[in-house]
Amino acid sequence: MRRRLLPAVVLVLAASCAEAPLPPPPLPGASSPNAPNAPNAPNAPRPPALRLPRTAAPVRYAATLTLVPAAATFDGVVDLDLTLTEPAALVWLNATALTVREARFEVGGRALPARVVPGGDDFLGFAVDEPLAAGAARLHVVYQGQISSKDDRGVFAEKEDGADYLFSQFENTEARRAFPCFDEPGFKVPWQLTLRVPASAVALSNTPPVSEAGQEGGMKTVRFAETKPLPSYLVAFAVGPFDLVDAGRAGKQGTPVRIVTPRGKASQAAHAAKVTPELLRRLEDYFGIPYPYEKLDIVAVPHLVSFGAMENAGLITFFESGMLAKADEDTLSFEQRYADTVTHEMAHQWFGDLVTMSWWDDVWLNEAFASWMEAKILLPYKPEWRWDLERARATAGAMHGDALLSARRIRQEIASRDDIQNAFDEITYSKGAAVIGMFEAFAGPERFRRGIARYLGEHLHGNATSTDFLAAVGAETRADLAPAFSTFLDQPGVPLVRAELVCGGKGGAEKPPALALSQSRYLPLGSAGAAATTWQIPVCVRWGFGKAGESGGRACTLMKERTATLALPEAKRCPDWVMLDAENAGYYHAGYTGAALGGLLRGGGKQLTVAERLSVIRDLGALVASGDLPVAEALGRIPQMLEDAHPEVLQAALGLALLREQLIPEALRPSYARFLRKTFGARARAVGWLPRAGEDDHLRLLRPYLVPMVADRGEDEALIAEARALALRWLDDPGAVSPDVADAVLWVAATHGDRTLFDRLHAEARKAKDDRRIHRILHGMASFRDPAIVRDALAVLLTDELDARVAVDLLFQQDPRMQDVVFDFTRKSFDALAARVPGELRADLPFVGEPFCDEAHRDEVERFFKDRVAQLIGGPRNLAKTLERITLCSSLRRAQEASLTAFLKKP
Repeated sequence: MRRRLLPAVVLVLAASCAEAPLPPPPLPGASSPNAPNAPNAPNAPRPPALRLPRTAAPVRYAATLTLVPAAATFDGVVDLDLTLTEPAALVWLNATALTVREARFEVGGRALPARVVPGGDDFLGFAVDEPLAAGAARLHVVYQGQISSKDDRGVFAEKEDGADYLFSQFENTEARRAFPCFDEPGFKVPWQLTLRVPASAVALSNTPPVSEAGQEGGMKTVRFAETKPLPSYLVAFAVGPFDLVDAGRAGKQGTPVRIVTPRGKASQAAHAAKVTPELLRRLEDYFGIPYPYEKLDIVAVPHLVSFGAMENAGLITFFESGMLAKADEDTLSFEQRYADTVTHEMAHQWFGDLVTMSWWDDVWLNEAFASWMEAKILLPYKPEWRWDLERARATAGAMHGDALLSARRIRQEIASRDDIQNAFDEITYSKGAAVIGMFEAFAGPERFRRGIARYLGEHLHGNATSTDFLAAVGAETRADLAPAFSTFLDQPGVPLVRAELVCGGKGGAEKPPALALSQSRYLPLGSAGAAATTWQIPVCVRWGFGKAGESGGRACTLMKERTATLALPEAKRCPDWVMLDAENAGYYHAGYTGAALGGLLRGGGKQLTVAERLSVIRDLGALVASGDLPVAEALGRIPQMLEDAHPEVLQAALGLALLREQLIPEALRPSYARFLRKTFGARARAVGWLPRAGEDDHLRLLRPYLVPMVADRGEDEALIAEARALALRWLDDPGAVSPDVADAVLWVAATHGDRTLFDRLHAEARKAKDDRRIHRILHGMASFRDPAIVRDALAVLLTDELDARVAVDLLFQQDPRMQDVVFDFTRKSFDALAARVPGELRADLPFVGEPFCDEAHRDEVERFFKDRVAQLIGGPRNLAKTLERITLCSSLRRAQEASLTAFLKKP
C-alpha cells in the first residue's frame, strides 16, 4: 500500500436513494453500529486482546453482499467453513460495527443456532449451547454493515460528477467492517464473493465474474470466481458506473489488463493503459514467476485521504489524480509518479499477495520489497529518470526519522492496534528498501535475485516470515546473511562509520594503505540515546587520486565489531580521497573530517558518481545535526559543491542550505536571505518560473523546488512578483501556467500574499471540482503568514462549506512560522477536529507541534496531547516523535547558534 502523506481530497456526502426492505431485528447481544460492543454482564466471556485464539481457523469463505452506492448501509451473508482444533462452545471472530441478524453453525447435517457475544470494537463471539466437536464446521451469518461517507476504510462511498461509487479498503484491519472474519494476515484461504448491485452499475472484485443475472427491483447479482488463497485484507470490490479501458494482455500468460475510471474519464487513462503492461512484464522477468492472478484491473478512486494505492490481488485501487490525466496534465512528474506507484503495487502481487507475511511484525516483507522494486524496475525502463537518485532521497528521509530514539525497528513487535498502524512508516518502506539494497549489493545482484525467487517459490500462495526469507537468500548467495541482516531488522537507528586513513609503516617496512574503521550509533545533538550500539555492516569504499591518469579502486568488508581494518591492497600510495559509501549503497552515515571532505569535494566532487555526491551532502547535514561539524563549515562548502551543475546535486545542496526557520536568529534573516540569493539566485533566475522547449528532464523537475525556495526563503522580489502575476493568471485560466509549477506559484504568491488573494482562493475552493485544482488552491490557502488570515483558513475546517476530507490540507500544510496560531487552534478545537478529521489522519494531530524549537513549547505540546493521544490509533508514537524533534531542534539551535551567527555576519 502506498501512503499519502499530504492528502487533498474532495468528497460529496452520498444520500440514500434506494429503499431496502426492513431487516429482521438483531439477535440478542448482537453488535450495534451505533454503540460500543461491550460485554453486557460482569461474567461475560472475555474477548481476545489483539489476536484471535488458534482454536479455530478458516478454510473457505463464501459471502454475498448487497451494495447500493448511495445507501448508508449494506447487507451481508457469509458462510464460513472452519476447522476447530479442539471442542469449543464459543468461536471468536473479528467484526467492527456489524449488526448480526441471524447466526448458526452447521455440523454433520445439523443446524445449531448461535448466540452473539459482544467483544468490544474488534471482536464478536458466536456461542452454542453444546460444544462443537473438533473438526470441520460451517458458520452462517446474516448481518448488516455500515458504508462510510467520511473515512476511506472498510466499505466507503465516493461521489464524482453526480455519480455514486462504492469501494473497499481493508488493510490493515478493516475487512472486519465488511465481514465477520479472521482478520489477520496469517489466515489465508480462498474467498468466493457474490455482489448484489444496481443493474446499471459495474461490479468488480479480485477475480473475473462467472455469472451475472438480473433481479427484481432494479438489481442484479454478479458472482465472481473463487480466489486463490488470500488474507482478508487483500479481498476487494468496487461498484459504480465505471468506464473500462482495455490495456491489452501482458506477461507470459497473457493476463488481461484494464484501467478502470469513473464515468466519462476513459480518455484520461491513455498513459496508464500504455505503460502498465510493460511494467508488469518487467516484474515477471525479474521474479521468474508469471503474474499469479487471473486478471489485473487498476481502478481510479476519485478522492482518497489515508492511502494512495492498494495492492488488492487482481484489483489495485489507485488515487485518481495520480493515475488519470488530461492531455495538459500529462507531465513528466505525473508520468514518474504513476510509474513509481503502479510498479510498487504490482510488485506486491508477488511480495505480499502471492507470499504474505504471517503477522504484521514482518510487514517489511511487503512494503520494503515493493519500495525496493521501484528502482529495480524503473532504472532499466527509463534510465534517464535516474531512479537510483530518487532512492537516495528516500534513504536520506528514512535516516532522518531513524535518528530518533522513538523510531521503530523494521521488524517491530506488534502488541497493539497502535503498533499495526505505526508499522506503515518510512522505517518500513524506505529504510527497509535501503537495507535490502545494501545487502543485495554486498551479496551480488544475481545471487540475491535467485534468493528472492527461491523464497517466493517455497511459499507460493502461503505465508512466510523474515526467517524464511533470510534462509532462502542465504542458500542462494552461499553466505550466512541472516545475522548481519537481522542487526538492521531488529534494532533501530542509523550506524555512523568513521575512518582514519593509515599509510606507510614503521621501521622502514611499507604496508599498503588501510582504513581504520569504527562504528557507533548516529545521535543528533540533544539525543538521550547511547552510542554503543553496533551492527554487522557491509562497508564498501572507493578511493582515488587527484592527478589524472592514476586509477583508483574499491574495497569491501563486513564490519562485525566496533572497530575493523580495511586494507586497500591495490593502492600504490596513500589515496587523495576516500568515499566511505561507494555508490551510496550503504545504510549508514559517514563521519568525514574536514580534510577528508576537502579531498572528496575538490572540483565539485566530479570524481564521484552523482549518487555518491548526494550521499556526501546528506552526511554533511547529519554531521551538523550531531554537532560534529560546525554549520558554518557546511554552508561554506556549498559553492564548492555547485561546481558540478548536475540538477540533482544542486537540489541536494539547496536542501543543505535551507535551514529550519527556527534556527535562524530573527535579526539575521536578511543576511540569510542574502546568502541564498548569492548562492542560488543566479541559477534560479536562469531557470525561471516557466518551462522552455527542449530543456532537460532533470531541470523540469528541479524548477518547482529551486525557484520557489529562492523566491521565498531568499526573498527574491522579482521572483515573488512574477509568482503573484502567474497565480492570478492561473486562477483565471488554469492552462496559463504549467502544471509542473502551479503548486509552487500559488505557494509563493500566498506566503507573500494579502487578504484579497486569500478571498479569491477561498471563493475558488468552493467552486472547484477537479482534484488537482482544489489541492493546489488549499495548499495556497494554507500558506499565508498573516495570523488573521491563517485563523480564517483554519476555521474552514469546522464548517460544512468543504468536506472535512478536503479541508484537512488547511491544517497539515500550514507555514512553519505560523505554528503558534495552528497549535492554538488545535487546542481550542481538538474535540471537533478529532471528530471531523478522517480516519487514520487523526493520529497525525500531534504533528501540529513539530515546528516548535524550544523546551517551553515542547512542554505545552506534551501537556496538551499526553491524555488525548490514547483515542488516536497510532497517536502515542507520533506524539513521542514530535516531542523528540522539538528537543533536538532546541539543542541544535543552542549548539550551532554561534557558528551560524558568525557565518551570516560575514560580508
